[in-house]
Amino acid sequence: MLKVKFFLALLTGLFISSSFTLLAQEMEDQLYWVREEVVKVEMWEQYEETSKQWVEMMTGAGLDFPYMRASQRDDGHYYYLLPLSSYADIDKFPEIFGSAIEKIGKEKWGNFMVQNEASMETHKDFIVKWSAKHSYVAKEPRVKVEEAEFLHWVFFTYKLEKRKEVLDILAEWKALYEKHNIPDSWSTWLIEVGETNNSIAITEFAKDGASFYTALKENQEKLKEEEEKLWAKLSANVLSMEQKFGAPRPDLGFVKK
Repeated sequence: MLKVKFFLALLTGLFISSSFTLLAQEMEDQLYWVREEVVKVEMWEQYEETSKQWVEMMTGAGLDFPYMRASQRDDGHYYYLLPLSSYADIDKFPEIFGSAIEKIGKEKWGNFMVQNEASMETHKDFIVKWSAKHSYVAKEPRVKVEEAEFLHWVFFTYKLEKRKEVLDILAEWKALYEKHNIPDSWSTWLIEVGETNNSIAITEFAKDGASFYTALKENQEKLKEEEEKLWAKLSANVLSMEQKFGAPRPDLGFVKK
């Protein structure tokens, strides 16, 4: 719901209808403008209500934008992803969103902004690239993206001077999954602008939490020493790592009518 005050009302990504979302049909790199919003726990209901209101208003105003994907972490972080064909698309945002806001009405929009932003601790915007070379899309997926109700994020920072080595290891990991025809896809998101440039996010999806852990155990048993060797190589270059869990939020996403 990228609501950059001077022009937008919008945009999680990673992060997919989150954060994240695999582009199984397009095996090409894809840029996204990402809005991350952190909800105030005591105002979570208001945040949800106003976020859904944003989708209703923009749909009613005929927002001229292809789609926006949304996802939510269990700890109250929401990601909204807007596709970019190039950085030049950003220059079009004021006109695109400004036109929709004019149709909504400035007074109505202003009231909405007050209610929506009052329910947030903070928000920030950044640009990421979904990397085709470093993401794995299963040929025979265990679950389709649109059926996923569980998301797993892994965020890590690495030694900046080891960027090439880190990316090469991720490419090896992808090749390992391809060799064994693993049915569980994962996405790699590279920071382009707005966050520390030695950050990478990996996202995975599953039908639910139980099936995620079942698949994890199955894959670990199948890959065994090969994956352990890759992890040993990667971990030598990792500075920090954290895992988060959540779910896609298609009800907070947008698709142009």
